[in-house]
Amino acid sequence: MLDQIMAFFANKTEVPLALTVDESAAVLLIEVMLADNEIDRRERDCISDILARRTGDTPAAIAACIDLALERRHASSDLFQFTTVLNSQWSETERFELIVDLWRVAYADGRLDKYEDHRIRRVADLLHLHHSHFIRAKAAASPSAAQ
Repeated sequence: MLDQIMAFFANKTEVPLALTVDESAAVLLIEVMLADNEIDRRERDCISDILARRTGDTPAAIAACIDLALERRHASSDLFQFTTVLNSQWSETERFELIVDLWRVAYADGRLDKYEDHRIRRVADLLHLHHSHFIRAKAAASPSAAQ
């Protein structure tokens, strides 16, 4: 039995794909959208708007990025690989701005689900942000702040 297990790991040829910061951020945005087990069009549109603002890409490129992010999210078992990319390449301010955008996705459908709140809290922790960042980002993104 041990020989079979060792052979499995010895023959493993799958190499993890390199992730860009845009792909990693898109996966985290998608993660919040799917936290309540619903794909709401308003949340997906919000993600498209965020990615357009962040990248300046065409709508077709953004749609392809979202599709790739959905695939990557489905194939992964955790968020660490995505947050690691962002932690290594983004400043604290850039990571904070992403948390604000995660809150915007959570609020996009007109209601905040407890699972979205929890997911954003986890991502903020993985991005090495303080609880005060989490609270400030939530306040900055809330619909009442836009008024």
